[in-house]
Amino acid sequence: MAKTVLIICILILFLPLRFHAIAGETINFISLVPGEGQLRDKFISTAARIENGWNHKVNVKLLIDGQVGTEETMVSAVRRGRAQISLLTTAGTSAAIPEMSLLMAPFLFESFEEADFILDYFIKEKVAQMFKKKNLHFIQWIDSGWFNVFAKFPIHEPNDLKNIRMRAAGGPAARLFFQTVEADVAQLPFADLITGLQTGLISGGATNTAMYRTIALYDIAPYITLTRHSLNPGAVFANGPWFESQPLKHKEILESGIAPTPIVRSDVRNEGREALKFSASRGATIISINDSQRQQWKKKAAASHKLLIEEIGGEAEELYALIQDGKLSFKSVLP
Repeated sequence: MAKTVLIICILILFLPLRFHAIAGETINFISLVPGEGQLRDKFISTAARIENGWNHKVNVKLLIDGQVGTEETMVSAVRRGRAQISLLTTAGTSAAIPEMSLLMAPFLFESFEEADFILDYFIKEKVAQMFKKKNLHFIQWIDSGWFNVFAKFPIHEPNDLKNIRMRAAGGPAARLFFQTVEADVAQLPFADLITGLQTGLISGGATNTAMYRTIALYDIAPYITLTRHSLNPGAVFANGPWFESQPLKHKEILESGIAPTPIVRSDVRNEGREALKFSASRGATIISINDSQRQQWKKKAAASHKLLIEEIGGEAEELYALIQDGKLSFKSVLP
């Protein structure tokens, strides 16, 4: 009798493990991804890599078409463990880590090369610590290319936007950029962007060139000015406790991200250049600005940095100081 009871106890103890092995684990990987392009391809290959490399049966569910809702909802889902991994823009991650908004400050970075240098060697560790405080594990930077101004009419200088109603993307950086160049700012949800342009509620906004092409803005706002005023270095990250519970092999797979960071950046930037060419072929007018005009934009937007730091609070000032240190160091290593 005692032996029978012992066997039953052992079966009860190991039944959940056996069920887990049979049924498999589900990993929810959430984001908002265009319906085609290099980023979606990376998500698909990442799901396959995780499923093939896991120690037991696992199903990676790619919830990347808005099934989870807004980016703010997504970052909350990861923090609560309802999703395990996510890729979000800076605006999305700033819902949990407000200091991330600082990275979209206008004219914070002079070039891709400078931005990459600072992100990788000067602030990555600090940002990872901020993620950890929110029970999140930072995996890698992503990139969506430069933000540029688009409108229904030509824009060359900041004065061209004075009192013009422009849509600012999520987060304070985009709003403060348009406020400091004296535009009339409307913070419409992304879903209302096209309707706002069609009805005349807004005359333009700012976005990266890949998105400009994806939603066919060249049809209704056919002028895009290459201000290159802001970057959106979002991140791939995981639920912290879930990540820490994984064996070393799983952690190594997850730390690989969606692709090596240099490849992610290169592919995104190539896609941005192709998007400009495509948009031009569909009737968009691509406006380049000269050095004098760029200085006008920078001068107008300069006040936004201090305002942004004050509005964000927290560790924004410390993060900004690290960025400035990185800028000085980058200049010192230039040939």
